[in-house]
Amino acid sequence: MRPDGLNLKKYIIDSNDHLIMWIDSAPGEFSVRDAAPDFEHQFTITQKFEKLVEVGYLERVGRRRGWYRKREVGLNRLDFVNADETPVKIWLPFRLHTLVNIHTGNLIVLAGTPNSGKSACMLNIIRENMDTWAVHYFTSEMEAGELKLRLSKFMDIALDQWTFNAYRRGGEFADVIVPGPGNLNLIDFLEIHDEFYVIAARLKEIHDRLNGAIAIVGLQKNPGADTGLGGWRSMEVTRLAIAMEYQRVKITKAKNYVDPELNPNGMVCNFKLYNGCQITERRDIGDKIWYEERKE
Repeated sequence: MRPDGLNLKKYIIDSNDHLIMWIDSAPGEFSVRDAAPDFEHQFTITQKFEKLVEVGYLERVGRRRGWYRKREVGLNRLDFVNADETPVKIWLPFRLHTLVNIHTGNLIVLAGTPNSGKSACMLNIIRENMDTWAVHYFTSEMEAGELKLRLSKFMDIALDQWTFNAYRRGGEFADVIVPGPGNLNLIDFLEIHDEFYVIAARLKEIHDRLNGAIAIVGLQKNPGADTGLGGWRSMEVTRLAIAMEYQRVKITKAKNYVDPELNPNGMVCNFKLYNGCQITERRDIGDKIWYEERKE
């Protein structure tokens, strides 16, 4: 008979307190061999693990023999009645903030081909938001000297007027982003050189870490593609995603429209990039910056 409630807790404590302490101290997946390196005790540990599976404390991992993980059953209750639904005030390039509302805890993806302007967008986002947000910029490409050169191209702001935190970082961004409301994290960019399906998992890890902060993540993409490397899976946890080519940007995913009757998904904007930092939108269709792409 499967115990529940207080009986489950009592069963676990009575069954093997030291084993439970070991499981609780080692988050993530583990094997029977981790708990009992010597072969003669592995059968006994396997029996105990299987009993903990039976009572719902552990679960088996995948199809590998002898691998387990602790079930995470804690829940964070959402107080939707008293929640603040007000969008955050944030500036985004191409006037995206006039089309899409951004809320606390949102993740935004800028996917672009090489030299399409991803870093320029990131630096403009920093410039326009650093007075109202605590900005944390993680670059996988630039050292301090190159970043200084890029910032020096902004002619109307002195170098010592830039007030943001800059870090050299190549991966494991979920470990270092700053969570909590008021924090704006920019990742320029998330590098994956093979097994691109991993990108979705990395974005999910970043999203789960935000706790009210905002993250804007740059991804590389192939020419002509509407998504970054990782495909449509890379857009699962995003609230806004854009695809950048040379002098052209497309909204590939948008939630929470500013105007409920104007769906910006699939809309296109043409732009020019001057001196590696100045972005100017072009009004190619009448007086509109964003327009619906013609279907062939």
